[in-house]
Parts: sequence; C-alpha cells; structure tokens
Amino acid sequence: MHPAKLRLCEILRRTSFQSRDEPVFRLASGKMSRYYVDCKQGLSDPEARELIGDLILERLQGMPLDAVGGMELGAYPIATSISDAIFRATRTKVRAFVVRKESKHHGIQSLIAGDVKSGDKALIVEDVVTAGTSTIKAIMGARQAGLIVEHVIALIDREEEDGRKNLERQGVTFDALFTLSELQRDARKIDP
Repeated sequence: MHPAKLRLCEILRRTSFQSRDEPVFRLASGKMSRYYVDCKQGLSDPEARELIGDLILERLQGMPLDAVGGMELGAYPIATSISDAIFRATRTKVRAFVVRKESKHHGIQSLIAGDVKSGDKALIVEDVVTAGTSTIKAIMGARQAGLIVEHVIALIDREEEDGRKNLERQGVTFDALFTLSELQRDARKIDP
C-alpha cells in the first residue's frame, strides 16, 4: 500500500471515524447509521492536509484546472490543501474557492467565495459523500457562477444512498481516496 495513503488512513481512523454496534448516528439524510465520519477532525491536522493534497495531486495526473473548491465548510481545507500541493509541485496557481450555502445578503451577494471567474475549469471536492446532496449543490453553485465542472473527488465515499450514481448523473466523474469499508478494515490491508 502507498505509505501516504496508509498514514492518512491511520489519521482518519484515529480522529474522524466512529462505529457502534447499533445505528446511533443520524446522518444529514436523516438515516441512522452504525458509522460516523467527521473529517473536520482529521482536517485540523496539518500532516493530514499535506497528505490529502499530495494524494489527490497524484490522482489528477496533469488534469487542467484553474480552481478547486466545494461546499462551505468541509471542502475548503481540502481545496486549499490541493491548491498548495499543485503549487509546490508545479508552481502552477490553482485557486481555492468555496460555495456558500446561500448567497451573501451584502456586498456583491456572491454564492462563491474565492478568486474564480466564468469559464474556469474547476474540481469539486468533498469530505464525505453519502447521497451526494451537498456535492450536487456545490456543482450547481459552481456552474451557476460559470465554472466548468467535470470532476469530483471526495475523501470518503460511504458507498451508500447511491452517492456515486447521483453525482455521475450530474455529468461528472467521481473518485474518492477511501471508501467506508476501507476505513472499517485494518488499514494495512487497504489496496493502493
């Protein structure tokens, strides 16, 4: 297994992953689950952010991008991690942005926070995908601002509630660093 992926999995399992014998965790969809993943805990770790940036950079394989972002709050540290990793590796500036849950009611009243412009090729990122509802909101908000969105990458795919299919119906490719089942298994057994 890729050492960086193994280390990130260890951090996420320690900081962000919880499981119980009974379904006690209420998900955003309202569904009860035995598993809960709060990546904001892991994203507070600078080592995790660096690993995320480097691992996603590898997956991008030179994909042309102008910007990377997603829904506030969880996507922003992921977006900045990727932006920073791309800059360190290539000196290319890929700007980070966030899609607000609702437009500001003052100033320019923008749904997007960040230096992006219509026609920019944007990668949408997410911490956890279950049904994909918040990711779809990010895609729609970015597209409404004129961004070209064709790809989504998440940290965790819960592999539930048709998240992957729901996103692919939006005309994007979907990838994730981990699945929920990978987090459940012994980290040393995760495939690269």
